[in-house]
Amino acid sequence: MILISPIDQLGEVEPLLDAGADELYGGWVPEDWLERYRLLASINQRTFAGAQIAGYEDLQEIVQRAHDRGKRFSLTLNAPFYSDEQLPLLFDYVDQAVAAGVDGVILADLGLLRLLRRRHGGLEYHASTLAHLANSGAAAFYAAQGIDRLVFPRHLPVAEMAEIVEKVPGLRCDAFILIGNCPNSEGLCTFHHSSPAKIWPCEIPYRIEPLAPAPSPRLQRAMARQEEWARSDRRHGCGLCAIPALAAAGIHGLKLVGRGAPSAQKVRNLALVAEFCERAADCDDGADYRRRARDAHRQSFAAPCSPLVCYYPEYCNEA
Repeated sequence: MILISPIDQLGEVEPLLDAGADELYGGWVPEDWLERYRLLASINQRTFAGAQIAGYEDLQEIVQRAHDRGKRFSLTLNAPFYSDEQLPLLFDYVDQAVAAGVDGVILADLGLLRLLRRRHGGLEYHASTLAHLANSGAAAFYAAQGIDRLVFPRHLPVAEMAEIVEKVPGLRCDAFILIGNCPNSEGLCTFHHSSPAKIWPCEIPYRIEPLAPAPSPRLQRAMARQEEWARSDRRHGCGLCAIPALAAAGIHGLKLVGRGAPSAQKVRNLALVAEFCERAADCDDGADYRRRARDAHRQSFAAPCSPLVCYYPEYCNEA
């Protein structure tokens, strides 16, 4: 499996590649987009400057340095949808990115996919988790429209991922592995992540108050789960325990979250995943591997594993 890392700064290229990244992903915001949509719409699901590459020249250099090392770069263009008014700006944006040498585009808007596929047929197109492709029918439909890869939604168990991989042959599939887990289904979430304090809606504690005097068992479970999330840290999201199972399921790439995160954190997280990919390849004792993974999680996040923020909770409590 390849390792896929976010990047926001030119100075991160060599440290991330040295730590084990096979592919980088990120985006930048062109001036014409800022002038028209600064406060209205994000071009790539990030609303603060620290999560963007500084400018086009830096993008060119990042792509070139990655290519010099035999690695790839994919551009984030993954808002759930764009308006017709925005399309000319998006075409110019992708034209510039292609001129810079990007290898692929990560997107969710089906109409934009169809248009870009005709305009730039040589790119590799990734269906973002914002596309919410949670079953083989949805994955096969996007593949028929021109998607080459997909990023699985965060909530899917490994068994369902394996089924999609089997039923849609030829479609390369990536799965999240570290930090950034969320209580919401991202492709269905309508919260706007624009807080200057970078405290996102899914991180604000709240309680579910039932309207009915006797809430159903299902609602009671939802209430209890939300109370638990209010005491959890989504930045502790982890899937290290599931790496052997993900490899067996035919997952193409392990994707780390972290656009906008400190450089040292990106490098540290990437090195940790690379280490456990090596351990998974060499380890015959699954229980020992998972024990080491839990120990690594505790050391990295100063907190024990939790099924709540675990990407693959079906493995979280295994011995």
